[in-house]
Amino acid sequence: MATNHSTLNTHCVTVQLLQVPLRSPRDTSSRPWWTHLITSLQGVDGITKVVWASQHEDEKIQGIVICWDSRSAQKTWADSVEHTTWMSDIKSLATGPLCEDIVFLDESVNKVLGAQVVEIVSWIHPTSQIDGEKIRLLEDGFLKFQKAISNETSGVDGGLVAGLGQIEFVHQGVRCHRFTSLIGWKSVQTHYDCKATPAFMENIQWLTDQNERDMEMVHYSFGGSS
Repeated sequence: MATNHSTLNTHCVTVQLLQVPLRSPRDTSSRPWWTHLITSLQGVDGITKVVWASQHEDEKIQGIVICWDSRSAQKTWADSVEHTTWMSDIKSLATGPLCEDIVFLDESVNKVLGAQVVEIVSWIHPTSQIDGEKIRLLEDGFLKFQKAISNETSGVDGGLVAGLGQIEFVHQGVRCHRFTSLIGWKSVQTHYDCKATPAFMENIQWLTDQNERDMEMVHYSFGGSS
């Protein structure tokens, strides 16, 4: 169920995130069925970029990021028969539920997706707590965190972006939404090294002390692109 909680009109980028559990680790770039599914998106009006890769933490999970030039383009596709067929094909390959979200961003995500490693980190918030004030609190907190670690020595590569996820889901019996950040790093180890720095430790509070129920974090190296 998708709901638009964003109260700001400045968001200019729509990103669709998918994480698909498969049966075993595999090089999907050499698989005809996977290549067909990804390349079929090239003809969809409004898609500006697609990247995919195996998850660093679990190679059986494939991550797909679809960048759209507008919210309306994504919604038009989501309401189409073509989308229904594409999602059915994806789900037929999956061994379990897909993790999916639509995230509205203020900045282009292209440089982040071009990093050696991309961290996708989400803070899970009950839907009942999400209102205009909460959204502004999260967005302002992210800007403080972004400023603190966007420097040459942090290990960040390509920058970092964040936004509120629009798809509601049930987490531990509670209806929730994700506030998700995509962060480009030079390596997974660089990310963990940065977590020990004063800049990180003193500013992550802007995102982690906001009454969230849980946090999810994974890494991808998006070598596949279309």
